Amino acid sequence: MSRDTRYDDALPRFAALVRDVLGAAALEQHLFLRDAEGRLTFVVRNPHSPGEDVERLRAKAAEALAPYVTSATGSVATPEEMFDPSLERDDAGSLELLCHDAFQGTVRVVERRVLGQDWLSPPEQEPPTPGSRIVVFASHKGGVGRSTALAVAASDLAARGGNVLVVDLDLESPGAGEVLLASDEVPEFGALDFFVENGLDNLDEGFFSSLVGRRASPAAGTIDVVPAVGARSRAHPHNVLGKLGRAYLEDADPSGKPRSLLLQTRDLLRELTRRRTYSAVLVDARAGLNESTASAILGLGADILLFGMDTPQTFQGYRYLLSHLRRFVPATPQENDFRLRLRMVHARASTMPEAQAAFRDRAFELFADYLYEAPQGEATQGSLDLFNFDLDDLTAPHYAWPILDDASYREFDPLSHPEMLLEPVYARTFGKFLDGLRARVEGKG
Repeated sequence: MSRDTRYDDALPRFAALVRDVLGAAALEQHLFLRDAEGRLTFVVRNPHSPGEDVERLRAKAAEALAPYVTSATGSVATPEEMFDPSLERDDAGSLELLCHDAFQGTVRVVERRVLGQDWLSPPEQEPPTPGSRIVVFASHKGGVGRSTALAVAASDLAARGGNVLVVDLDLESPGAGEVLLASDEVPEFGALDFFVENGLDNLDEGFFSSLVGRRASPAAGTIDVVPAVGARSRAHPHNVLGKLGRAYLEDADPSGKPRSLLLQTRDLLRELTRRRTYSAVLVDARAGLNESTASAILGLGADILLFGMDTPQTFQGYRYLLSHLRRFVPATPQENDFRLRLRMVHARASTMPEAQAAFRDRAFELFADYLYEAPQGEATQGSLDLFNFDLDDLTAPHYAWPILDDASYREFDPLSHPEMLLEPVYARTFGKFLDGLRARVEGKG
């Protein structure tokens, strides 16, 4: 092995070296630790492993894998030597599938990150909002009409008598609050203020009441909105960037234990729904793979709508996401499998059936590559339990709900044009999407 080792090469090459020196069984018994800079240590959890072989591995790794293994003493260690007894646990870290020229197989990895730690949390099974269905509107890129679809969905559910809570977590590019609330309806604070203030003090009833604005509407139901930015930040715009610089920081609970953005987001929704019962909570997530996106996708036990247009960027972006989610696939089928809560949404779709089918085909290939389980060899009775779907299965996560391309919704301003949120106007464009969403909220999808 040469010294041209880069991040993508380091772990597979180290795994191959462990296999060659200690044998394949060592990869099942022990694990790798990757620190915040990406450097690797092979953690030997059985102190009775052959000493000479471990020393040989230590020397070879330091020689062959620089800069990702920096010294002979840091390349192989025991949990005791690392002063971390948690590394002894059977469930430490997570399994990672490696597909590399140097190594093909699964290894156990413990990640230490300064940023992105929430992406390592397994998907929450239970939402923090008993009795309320949470739906996250997510996208890899902006500009796909995600916030527009959320506003239409909230209006549609409220028109049918539902009480809806909208939470805008796109802190750096607010959308939902801006299109749903008139200036005199914007609450004093927004979600940005919650993430800044909650780590400094216990927030009282008055603060949470000042987070929620209510949209004036003749609908049978109601729409409550927690905007990303509240009226106070609008009055003091020079403070917004300073707040953003602090919003993503970890907080500490009363015992001093760190609370990540994921746990803080769960706290926010728990407090909001403790005060009022909602039939649906619609969350506008930040586009991309930011830390705040992880809190929405993994932390809320929610239905996740993955918006995208039929472009290479859409499918390449979701390849990054789904390949990461693969590490959380359960070893045996589960009733509440997080994969069932995923659903593709074909944004700005053509009315042509063949164009919608082409998007669906590409989505199927993506899910088949990472989250569907293909039977090996001939089908057996056990293969019936595999998480798999046919291409044209309407219930499948890849089977996209279409939102038609409609020029009138590209410059979406329902405060100036309220008719845009009336069913006779939006039904043609959003009809199939809303049919699917209603079924989810009602627990039928």
